[in-house]
Amino acid sequence: MVKHETIPMDTGLFWYFEKGKESPEPVYLDENKHPKTMKGFNSRRQDWMRDGEYLLGPQIPPSAV
Repeated sequence: MVKHETIPMDTGLFWYFEKGKESPEPVYLDENKHPKTMKGFNSRRQDWMRDGEYLLGPQIPPSAV
């Protein structure tokens, strides 16, 4: 996974590392539907990040078993 200090133009599942939080939050990016905006699984949309915050991703889907 790649570290992004700004919201990339990409699609997929990312991990959002927010200042002051103990664990990262999973967020979804969709470059076609909501460019440069991350969507949390609580329906929150955010198009900015503070200094020191970052995204890791995209998470590669697992292989079928």
